[in-house]
Amino acid sequence: MTGAKKSQRGAALIIVLLLAATLSFLVLALVAATTQSVRRSGGAAIRGELLWRAASAEIIAKAAISEALSAADRGGPPLTRAHPLFSQQLDIPFTNGAGAIIFADASRCFNLNSLADEGGGDSAGGAGAEFVILLTGVGLSDADAQTLAGVVKDWIDADSAQEIGGAEDSFYAGLPTPYRTGGAPLASVSELRAMKGVTGALYSAVSPFLCALPSSDGAILNVNALRPEDAPLLTAAASGGLDPSTAADLLENRPPGGWASVEQFLALPPFQDDDFDTQGLSARISVSPQYVEALAGATVNDIDMNVRLLFSATDSGNVRLISRILGSEA
Repeated sequence: MTGAKKSQRGAALIIVLLLAATLSFLVLALVAATTQSVRRSGGAAIRGELLWRAASAEIIAKAAISEALSAADRGGPPLTRAHPLFSQQLDIPFTNGAGAIIFADASRCFNLNSLADEGGGDSAGGAGAEFVILLTGVGLSDADAQTLAGVVKDWIDADSAQEIGGAEDSFYAGLPTPYRTGGAPLASVSELRAMKGVTGALYSAVSPFLCALPSSDGAILNVNALRPEDAPLLTAAASGGLDPSTAADLLENRPPGGWASVEQFLALPPFQDDDFDTQGLSARISVSPQYVEALAGATVNDIDMNVRLLFSATDSGNVRLISRILGSEA
């Protein structure tokens, strides 16, 4: 009997130990699940706070742009590159974190979406021809410029008719990783990277001069915001009637306060030739921005969030948000 009792006691001990181990595993699992839930809740709270701060930055950015445009309309300083709106960072006093907004004139570019209604690079005039002039101005050969113009148009248009040198769905469907053209206006210049023949080097060379505005109209260049290195944009807008070196000289010698009007700019000597199409250029330039971009950043508990905002800035009383991109754009 004594041996049997000892055996029963040993079995009971093993059972107790197994139960204790099982309970320990259960407790550890509950603790891990609770910890993960708390972390998720904390992360969601921080994300929510960052989104609220991004929304606040959007309101502040819109008000700042409207005020700068209104001041210019009242005879204040024009929105040149030296204007405080563009030359200074706007800090936002958030509690338990930080925030800031950097503004930029978003009219200093060629709008790729203006190619939507064009016949690619073979157009005798209009956006297609302007695009080719721009590309040759930044170092592409005429043939390569014509090809890229066709490729972009084929990507944007909804038909299957291929431009000379272009590429429709049939080309992209035959790639090792097949995909299709957008068949719609570009949302970002970075979409170029998916297009036929656009290498990293080509993209780096042309992308600083390009944008993808939410309109098929050409971007109206703000001559008060153009830099000397932006001369190819002005040359293209002038349909090649202004050589890049002359355009760079004009921008280099811009008056300290900028040109007060398009008429003042077009009164400069290079535009006095009877053969120069001043009327055509006057429709393509301005002395104030058409679009203003605001890059807003906010930080909560060392976690950052960026939001890129694009505003229509043609009317100080009607500054409108055009697009909002959370995070860094590719």
